[in-house]
Amino acid sequence: MEANRHFFIALSNPVDGCEDEYNEWYDTKHVPECLQVAGFKTGQRFKLSASLNGEPNQRYLALYELEGDDPQAILDALHASRNERMSSPAFDRDSLSM
Repeated sequence: MEANRHFFIALSNPVDGCEDEYNEWYDTKHVPECLQVAGFKTGQRFKLSASLNGEPNQRYLALYELEGDDPQAILDALHASRNERMSSPAFDRDSLSM
């Protein structure tokens, strides 16, 4: 039997003036660490463009594919595995939207 597929979306911004550091951390540390958590299958990032409604509040979107019967348990496992490497001073935590 095939496991259930789910998608997890996170919208965020870098701290002003730290966009390069944010992108380096997100691409080389954060996404790979998320993909080490059981149930995380893929992770992609996108820079958002203006829409018909104007500029988005968050400029970056991360899209993760999760596989399993309980997506909340997968996200709980991610939060339980967090450590100081899964954070960056360039990541604007106040802008996070999930």
